[in-house]
Amino acid sequence: MPTAANADVFAQPHWRVIACGFDTERWFNDGQAVGTGGIANPQPERLPGGQYYYRFASSTASRESQLGGGWWIDFESFNTIRRFATDNDYSLREAARLMLALPYAWTRVDRLVRALLREPLRAYAGAGKPAQGADQGADRGTAWIPTQHVRVRQLYVPGLFIRGHRPQLYETVFDQPVQLTAL
Repeated sequence: MPTAANADVFAQPHWRVIACGFDTERWFNDGQAVGTGGIANPQPERLPGGQYYYRFASSTASRESQLGGGWWIDFESFNTIRRFATDNDYSLREAARLMLALPYAWTRVDRLVRALLREPLRAYAGAGKPAQGADQGADRGTAWIPTQHVRVRQLYVPGLFIRGHRPQLYETVFDQPVQLTAL
């Protein structure tokens, strides 16, 4: 079985902390565990090559962030979101925001990334946790809770983008060009 392309990065414990939804930058700055969103009890998982993976992104984010962000879903979860949207007369964008608990302050959810994985990766997988919206703006302190009656499994893939690395992992593990669609 081939080694995962991000095996070295995945072995670093702080990635699991991020997958749990903790804001490590604020945590390290003041010693307090600050968190919102993330995966409840993230479990290590191997992502096989030859599969499509999906990510909802924001057009206002950098291309590196859109393609190299850590939060992904597999085809089955994407299909669940698409079916939920169709069955309940939501747009795909609205359904993704509801089912993945994506506050307005975090993302516009106006881009869909579809990427074919060429080689295996390691990820953390599990059900999403509630996320806290911003104190002002469209969220106005709203607690975003992933849909409870229809669940989707979220993936956090460590190391796809690490500032200063060249080439970036997302540039080498996905077939290029990655499909980016406006929603």
